[in-house]
Amino acid sequence: MQEKRKFTRIPFEEQVEFVSKKGSFVGKIKNFSLGGLFVESEEEIPEKGEELALIFLLKDTEPPIKIFMKGEVVRQEEKGFGVKITGLNEESFLHLKNFFQYQLGLIDADLDEIRAFVQGLHPLHRALKHISNLYLKNEIMNFLLNRAFLYSPEKPFVLSSGKLSPYYLDCRKITLFGPAFRLIGELFWNELREENIEGVAGMSLGADPIVCAILAVAVEEGINLEGLLIRKEPKKYGTGRQIEGNFWEGMRIAIVEDVVTTGGSLLKAIEACEREKLNIVKVLSLVDREEGGSENLKQRGYQLYSFFTLSEIISHFHHKDSS
Repeated sequence: MQEKRKFTRIPFEEQVEFVSKKGSFVGKIKNFSLGGLFVESEEEIPEKGEELALIFLLKDTEPPIKIFMKGEVVRQEEKGFGVKITGLNEESFLHLKNFFQYQLGLIDADLDEIRAFVQGLHPLHRALKHISNLYLKNEIMNFLLNRAFLYSPEKPFVLSSGKLSPYYLDCRKITLFGPAFRLIGELFWNELREENIEGVAGMSLGADPIVCAILAVAVEEGINLEGLLIRKEPKKYGTGRQIEGNFWEGMRIAIVEDVVTTGGSLLKAIEACEREKLNIVKVLSLVDREEGGSENLKQRGYQLYSFFTLSEIISHFHHKDSS
């Protein structure tokens, strides 16, 4: 099955100024869609995952309109890089929406691409998403503290990495609990809804309930995702697969995890998916223990997005304990 493209590309060749962490540079936009753009550059190729500021003109308008946007580098090539649009000011948003509606010949009855664009970037939509996530995180934090968080300074816990810690998170006590299961599915789906994914994958056993929670929430919106469960090792009988579920080469997936320590389990999951030539578009965890996992994934070219950190949970625990 071929990868599904969320937005239509249109020919668009204009000079663009982009500001990276190394400074300000000039490139040339070669193609453009409501999802992002490809920039040719002889001066600088920013790193994958880097956030840029971009400025260019819509010259097909009278007078020409200057567009300001934020973007994330999602692809590197020898002569350029792909950028996903992550932010626009209100004026630039309205000008781009009108520009693409005209270029694509869309009428009011056929505005799927514009609607998807609005969901991803409109300031009001982003604000509502932020408020929704704050509510969900607050509710889930209560479950984390009351059901999953353990503190034993006298007898430290042995973590999966082999390290000792006075703090332990048994997240299955919330991911396998109905009310929390539902909230976790909504929180993860809020971050994945606009990624145009076709499947959700995770390493067994920790990620299995999260995969299922996301599928359950997505299907309520008419989105039928594939769930992929990754074994620690390929099974030694039957198909011999390491990944259970229906998948195909180029499939757009997110990889999820409950707790990340050093990132070892996530890296194994990524390797298994890469062997099957799946297209990993996002990596998320419920909790980051802040013990090197994010850095280890970054070395492999993946950005880890976590909803909670261990230090955040510890802070809430001690605040609650003292009040």
